Amino acid sequence: MREEIARLMSLQAIDRELRELERACATITERIEQLKSAAEQYEGELNQLTEEEQNTGVAQRRMEKELAEGEARIRNKRMRLNQVRNDKENQALVHEVDALRENNQRLETEVMALMEAAQPRAARIAELTTTLEQTRVDLTAAEKDIAVQLEDLKISISKQRIDRDLMVRDVQPSLLQRYETLFNRRNGLAVAEAKGGTCQGCRMRLPPQLYNELQKHLQVHYCPNCQRVLYFEETPRVEE
Repeated sequence: MREEIARLMSLQAIDRELRELERACATITERIEQLKSAAEQYEGELNQLTEEEQNTGVAQRRMEKELAEGEARIRNKRMRLNQVRNDKENQALVHEVDALRENNQRLETEVMALMEAAQPRAARIAELTTTLEQTRVDLTAAEKDIAVQLEDLKISISKQRIDRDLMVRDVQPSLLQRYETLFNRRNGLAVAEAKGGTCQGCRMRLPPQLYNELQKHLQVHYCPNCQRVLYFEETPRVEE
């Protein structure tokens, strides 16, 4: 049983190393995804604001054209007022001029509102443009750097998997299945030392009889509380 437990302990060391390597891969990949997501977010907002800027420019030019046309009409109406002698026609022209002035005032107010809204938008567009460019630079640099790191990690993982395949050949299938279940459920600690009458995995006291049996190394034993595979390590005697 000593050899069986030793193989499980070696397997556990390999599996824990594999888990760390895979987590490192995931962390690296996640960093790339974060940069991509940020770039997409900045680009989306920039495109939206740029479209708003273009639409605002079109609207502002249209209003300014209407304003110019309105001013021209007002001048024409005033010239006619100087020529008209009929009170009814005069009054009608005055109403038309007033209506044109009101429309121009409305247009001027709308143009001013568009210009005021354009200032913070233009500042945000400039900020986003700079931020997006830097994010893309960071992404390109990270992808190059991470590509090397990922390749190294994948090589290490491949080597560890080969070692693992060789290791599990000599482990009983039923014991291997139980070990793998425990490894996944117990956060990578399926095999725990029994020390001082206590399971070092869950820190629970072991029944004295079980603790005594562990020291004989006759069979595989499990913690009654956490179900981990237990092993007992002899304390080297100090020669006097």
